[in-house]
Amino acid sequence: MDYLKLILQFVVSGSVVVGATLLAKHVDAKWAGLLVALPIMTILGYIFIQSSNSSTDTAKYLQSALIFMIPAAVYIGSVLILHSKIGAFEALLLAIIPFAICAFIANKFYLIIN
Repeated sequence: MDYLKLILQFVVSGSVVVGATLLAKHVDAKWAGLLVALPIMTILGYIFIQSSNSSTDTAKYLQSALIFMIPAAVYIGSVLILHSKIGAFEALLLAIIPFAICAFIANKFYLIIN
């Protein structure tokens, strides 16, 4: 892989994190939340994979991105439920458990359909 392309991918992807941090700090946390909730990383990944001219990889990427959005939704739901009971940081950490279980199941499903 071309090192310049790899550096560009890191810079572009990292810019989303920096942008969300700046929005939360200087504008409004809801806009930072919206930025990270947008499927920006999915779209960027698609663009970078598509640029390598591999339609098989692109199709598998999109399929797996859709399947693994389910564990991400479980994680978010778990954080929302746990947040009021145990605090934000603890909820973020503890929610990894249902996420991991759901990701394991999603991976098994992915292996079955492929």
